[in-house]
Amino acid sequence: MVLYEVYLTAAVSDADAPKARALLGGVTEMSERHQFTKVRYLQREDPKPNSLDRFKELAKEKSPNASRWEQLHQILSKQSYILQERVNITNEVASANSGMPPPPLSANKPPLLKWNDWPDPQTQSYPAFITQRKTIEIADRRLNKILADSKFGTKSQSIEESYSWSLKNVEYTLTKFYYITTADPQHILDQTSWQPLAPMWILFVRLHSDHSPERMRQVQAQLKEVRERFFGIFDFRVFDRRAQDTRIMQPRP
Repeated sequence: MVLYEVYLTAAVSDADAPKARALLGGVTEMSERHQFTKVRYLQREDPKPNSLDRFKELAKEKSPNASRWEQLHQILSKQSYILQERVNITNEVASANSGMPPPPLSANKPPLLKWNDWPDPQTQSYPAFITQRKTIEIADRRLNKILADSKFGTKSQSIEESYSWSLKNVEYTLTKFYYITTADPQHILDQTSWQPLAPMWILFVRLHSDHSPERMRQVQAQLKEVRERFFGIFDFRVFDRRAQDTRIMQPRP
């Protein structure tokens, strides 16, 4: 079953980020989790929809990932998308920031594949400040080989710095995005050399849900409560869904 990612989004300036972290830590009564994630954006050489080359092999496996691979296979057979390969590089960044030589990324790092659909169109069933979209996550050490066999290549790369907390299944994540500008993306340079995408952080307040009407109403109600609780502190805005469109459209003839 494909899950839905349902969330609120607010911009937080660099100057206000320390106060936001202190506030979220106090509200959730937990210590923040500081993490760095390298993100590789992937797309096929041919933009036409196509199935995964190793689908039959993957579908035969008796593992939780088998059904996820099947779901992704069906999706990509109908529409091409940009996918994400996500790798935790927190330890490598700590080494680089300490003045050590740029550490190479270990080939044994477990990658996470993430597919996001573009957000659902707005309807009267939920408020415009809530975004919801289908998502699939697959953790598989063979990820690079599987995607290479299906002719996926690197479109671009970035690093995400994040602080996260949770309360009652609600995830609070304050994230800053950086370009990877080095000619050797397999080595992590110290943080002073990174180029931020913008002088701000993005606060995501997320829940995950199946698409049953009752569960979706519960999730939407939780996010409405969060928005009301932080009214006047965080400005959870309405964003154009086209800015989060991950589809690859075929060129017109």
